[in-house]
Amino acid sequence: MQKICTIGGGSGMPVVNQALVKTGVGYVSSIVTTFDSGGDTGRLRTDERGNLLAFSDYWRALISLWIDGEQKKTWEEMLKFRDSRGRNFGNSFFVALREKVGDVDKVALAFADLVEANMGGEVIPVSLYPSDICFETISGARYKGEHRLDELRMSQDMIKKIWLDPEVETNQRAIKALKDADLIIICPGSMYGSILVNFLTKGFAKAFFESKAKKILMTNIMSTRNENHGFDQVKYVDIFEKYLGKKNIFDLVLMPDLGKLDKNKLKMVYKNYELEYSYPINMKKGIKYYCQLADIAVIDEKNLRLRHGVEKLARWFTKNISLI
Repeated sequence: MQKICTIGGGSGMPVVNQALVKTGVGYVSSIVTTFDSGGDTGRLRTDERGNLLAFSDYWRALISLWIDGEQKKTWEEMLKFRDSRGRNFGNSFFVALREKVGDVDKVALAFADLVEANMGGEVIPVSLYPSDICFETISGARYKGEHRLDELRMSQDMIKKIWLDPEVETNQRAIKALKDADLIIICPGSMYGSILVNFLTKGFAKAFFESKAKKILMTNIMSTRNENHGFDQVKYVDIFEKYLGKKNIFDLVLMPDLGKLDKNKLKMVYKNYELEYSYPINMKKGIKYYCQLADIAVIDEKNLRLRHGVEKLARWFTKNISLI
């Protein structure tokens, strides 16, 4: 069984994790960002004066590794519950569990034991120390907090650079997961807020480079105005190479083939995205590194959005992982 390491946060990582668990191709170590500051997570962190790890991405990644069953469905619904004041039960529950076990690295095991969950992997916080994402835009404006990235997502004032304040060490379990992995997958998600921020923790990039694992970069389906407007996969990779300080770091860049989707429905979806100044991240031909278009996207007809599909990704992983 392969050792697979996924990197990310937000809504993209859980989909990748679910697909990997469904295939049973390997044991998944999911390294997740802990620097969210929006919504209910932001309220909790503010109450603790910032001295609290963000659990929102953590518990979503954890649930995604739970092998399917009725109990999983019940717990997933419970953890997503929000009361009339917008407070999320999942965030509060995992903060309480962290207080109970006394060590954030023991939270996942404690949860699995509590609910008797059959897990297809583990979730590893990228750092055991709280910090905030800071960024500067092309106009020179500076902001602090992951929530500001989201608030300004439709701004033409694109992000120029990001950093963590304060700088924090990478969790040693994350370092080990990277070094031991046979395959590392960088998941889709907010390019800065969910993905690159992990590489800013001290020691992460070095462990990533030193790992002998094959490395896959999954691009987003659509662009975000203040992060990657007008990007193709070459510009996408360029941003990663800028922050990691090294060239030719990926064995494969995986992109969704939107030509496989219903053209009429896709037109409606595109019109919806255009209201947010969001457009497809297209594939540029004639490049030196290996890039593959694959049928891995689905249309969310209710919300007119494009998503990576669990079933489609599972089929792709089953067919291709051994070939990378």
